[in-house]
Amino acid sequence: MKKIKINDITLRDIFQNAETHYIDIQTFDMILNHIKNIKYDSLEILGSPGFEKILESNLNLTPIGFISYVKNKIPSIPLQILTGARNLGGLEVYSNDIIKRFIKQCVINGADIFRVYDALNDMDNLKYTISTIIDNEASCQGTIIYNNSRDIDFYVKTAKVLEESGCSVICIKDVESTMLPRETGKLFEALASEIKIPKFLSTPNLRGLQILNYFEALQKGCDGIDLSLLPSSHCEQNHTVFSFILSLKGENFSHNLEHKELIQLNDIIKRYIYPLTRSDLFSTDFILNSSDKNLLPGWLISSINRQLAEIGELDAIDSVLEEVFKIKKEIGNPGLATPIGQIIGSQAILNAVISDSRWEILCDEIKKLILGYFGRLPGKVDKKILDKLEGNSKDNMKSIINAEDSYEQCKNELINFSDKEEDILSYCFYPEKTRKLLEKKKTGFKKSSLVKYPDSILENIKIKENKFGSNVKLENLDIKKLRELTSLVENSDIEEIKLEVEGVKISINNPRYKSEEPLPSKEKVQEPREEESPDLIEVKSPIVGIFYSSPGPGEQPFVKVGDRIKKGDPLCVIEAMKLMNKINSEHNGKIIEILVSNEDVVEFGQTLITIKKDN
Repeated sequence: MKKIKINDITLRDIFQNAETHYIDIQTFDMILNHIKNIKYDSLEILGSPGFEKILESNLNLTPIGFISYVKNKIPSIPLQILTGARNLGGLEVYSNDIIKRFIKQCVINGADIFRVYDALNDMDNLKYTISTIIDNEASCQGTIIYNNSRDIDFYVKTAKVLEESGCSVICIKDVESTMLPRETGKLFEALASEIKIPKFLSTPNLRGLQILNYFEALQKGCDGIDLSLLPSSHCEQNHTVFSFILSLKGENFSHNLEHKELIQLNDIIKRYIYPLTRSDLFSTDFILNSSDKNLLPGWLISSINRQLAEIGELDAIDSVLEEVFKIKKEIGNPGLATPIGQIIGSQAILNAVISDSRWEILCDEIKKLILGYFGRLPGKVDKKILDKLEGNSKDNMKSIINAEDSYEQCKNELINFSDKEEDILSYCFYPEKTRKLLEKKKTGFKKSSLVKYPDSILENIKIKENKFGSNVKLENLDIKKLRELTSLVENSDIEEIKLEVEGVKISINNPRYKSEEPLPSKEKVQEPREEESPDLIEVKSPIVGIFYSSPGPGEQPFVKVGDRIKKGDPLCVIEAMKLMNKINSEHNGKIIEILVSNEDVVEFGQTLITIKKDN
């Protein structure tokens, strides 16, 4: 009987698809305590989009520190990291020095297996990272991003190159959900006849074909698969783990998973993580109407959805998703793994929403992608797009980061906060968010006794003091029921509902009754403040985004209160959709007031700065 290896990707999925800034350390520990009782063959705990989400969470850990934390909690299960060959955990291309430092620190902190891929399947990009992993005595899974335009020979030849490079496992990763069971069987039959090392398949369930693909692959020579307790798509009512296990009954396969322990972990995930996943990311109509097309990875749809929400264009989601695949075809049909997916996603928003016409504006990253900065594209680029790049050349775009210089620069910028290599590497990937975390560590964290769930869940819910004092936790609260109760109150004439769960007293108030003062009449006109003057200009945010008062960490702010400015002078930067939008003054004058702080999230139309313009 063949024993299947199960790689669990639940933790990776949590830090890619859930609103992780609402997860506290107590909830996370509870999840880890249940995972350690399950005999997984490996845990993939971190993937490229998740590196940034770790920094956004309330765990107060850097990505490499996160590896160490999980390893200390679960020492018995091998930990696996999904990493880009040259982009590692970020969105840039990093050179050999940073790659070497990153791999070494991950191994020191507990990483046992690296599943390494290149979004373009460029073997030149993979070679150094693979050899570095092997030099650090870790296991390397050579990963091929599945592309349904490639024939089977491509996968067999590529797998041979990876095997000869020293990889101990081959993984086929279907990021766009294009694999069909019959083709999956043929692919693994061919791989099994030529490749002697174990072979894994990783595919989501966006079209409901995951179980069929896995079953067919296992029948034809596949040795291991990925499973997650989070659904691949929010159109699913549940994940496929238990259905898959059931499908193996009566077949010549076995596994190490224990059903009882798995059910307990599943209950925890459903209770505490499901409410933190977005329920509006996938349109059922889009999936059904796209039955003959590729689909975006879940994390990429989440990213695009979030970016559109920031600029108030959520209704454009379907047109943007269609635009992604138009761009993909026009620039040579690259895979949508990180960082290529993010680059094409941002350009799709520019083409479909921001610009007056397609390709009117090209982001720098799409230029780099087309000109070979990230590696060789699988196909040819449309000549019309190449014409847009007139004046650029591969020579002036090949500004590959000098890793040694970059590392030393980052180290110097963090000199007052940390000298730990794992912190410096995190800063190399995501400087602003890493610096913010390290600043919090230096000044001390604000302690909170309550889990901070989203306002949409706990709207109008007040937690009052109770007999347990200030250390009460909300671990036993059913978030779904709280949401239902809140909805009940809001849509009725009930003024307030009070309840108590495990000693926690909760008051749910109807917002129609909460105002203690009468609302002002709509006809009432507010008198202008005495200080208001036609010479006072309010600089307002043109978009939803993050306010930056200076051009970079540690640098002087663009302006300070009292500064004299001229028309065209930079005032601040607003970051949205991973793009930095510089706001310049439209007047000569004097800075009177700066109403927001560095790294504040600002809304569309929010006043940022007040200027007294010159007469």
